[in-house]
Amino acid sequence: MDTVDLLRQLSDLFGVSGFEGDVGNWIRDHVVDLSDKVETDVLGNVTVWVNPDQKFSLMLDAHMDEIGVMVSLVDEHGFLRFALIGGWDHRVLPGQQVEIRSRDGSTHRGVIGALPPHVQTPEEQKQPWKVDDLFIDVGAGSREHVDAMGIGPGSPGALAYPFQILNETRIMGKALDDRAGCVILMRCLEYLSNHRPDFTVAFNFAVSEEVGLRGARTASYRIQPDVAIVVEGTTAADTPGTPAQKCPARVGKGPAISVADRSIIVDPRLLRFMEEAADRCQIPWQHKLPLFGGTDAGPIHLSRGGVLTGVVSVPCRYIHSPSSILDLKDLEHTVALTIEVARRAPEIMQFKG
Repeated sequence: MDTVDLLRQLSDLFGVSGFEGDVGNWIRDHVVDLSDKVETDVLGNVTVWVNPDQKFSLMLDAHMDEIGVMVSLVDEHGFLRFALIGGWDHRVLPGQQVEIRSRDGSTHRGVIGALPPHVQTPEEQKQPWKVDDLFIDVGAGSREHVDAMGIGPGSPGALAYPFQILNETRIMGKALDDRAGCVILMRCLEYLSNHRPDFTVAFNFAVSEEVGLRGARTASYRIQPDVAIVVEGTTAADTPGTPAQKCPARVGKGPAISVADRSIIVDPRLLRFMEEAADRCQIPWQHKLPLFGGTDAGPIHLSRGGVLTGVVSVPCRYIHSPSSILDLKDLEHTVALTIEVARRAPEIMQFKG
C-alpha cells in the first residue's frame, strides 16, 4: 500500500459525521483480501478482523468521519442556511468552498457567504461571525432551483479542497483528522496479515467521533477487547505566537503519545509500554501535552468492565479546517510504533515498566 496514495484517496472522500458511507465502502474494498472477516454494524462502523475468536483481543481504532455542515433551511432566493456538524472555528468559514451532497448522492459546489465588509460599519467588522449570519451560495436563483438540485434541509456538506503534496515530506488535505489514522490502521493490517498474531486483532474504523465519540462506544461493546489503541490525527500548534504550554504536539517530532486528555487518563502500564516500544525501535516520539482534546479512547476505556486503552497520534497543523498539514515521516513513525505495540499487545497486561 502506497502511503501517499492512500492519504490522497481517503482525504478527498466525502465523509461528514453521520454520512461516512463512501469512506467505509472504500476501506472495505481495500482491506477485504487482508482480513479474515469484515463487518459493518448498524451505525456504520467498519470492523476488520484478523485471527478472530481468540482468548486475547486487541482493538485498533481510527475514526472515518470529518466535521462538516448540514443544510437547515433554503430561502426563497436559493441561499442555504446551515448548522455545524462537529467543532468548527466560526472564524474560518466565510469565503470557504463547500461541497453539498444531494439526495441522489451527487455533489454540488458552493461557497459560504456573509455580509460584505464594504457594507458593514467599523464596529460590525470587529465582531466575530455567528453561524446564523452565514449562508451557502450554490449558484441557484430560487428555492425551486435548489430543490431541483436535490438539496434541502438535512443535506450534508464538507469544506472541500483537493489533497496536495507540498514537498518531499509535507502534505496538505482535508480530514487528516482522522483519515491519517485510517491509513495507519490499513498499513498495520497489511503487516499483521503477513505476520499473523496468535491473538485477535479488530481494526475498527469508527463513525461519528466528531459529534460525541459515538461509533467507538458501540463498537467496543461489541468487540470486547482486552487492550485498545486509538490512532488519531492531533493538534499541532507549533506555529508563530503559540506559547509552549499551549502546544499539544509538534510536526516533525514523531508520534504523540497521550498521557491524558479530556476523555481519559492513560494507565501508566500502557503509557510506559508505548514509550519503551518507541525507544527500543529508535522511533522518535513526543508526549501529547495534556489535557487538550478528547478521542475515541474515552468511551472505549469505559466499555463493559473497562478496557486498557492508549492513544498515539500524528501531529497535524490546522485540524478542523479544510487544509491540514502533516509530515510523512511522522506518519511513518506512527505506523512503526503502532505495529510494534500491536504485535506485542498481550505483554501489556504483565508489563511492569
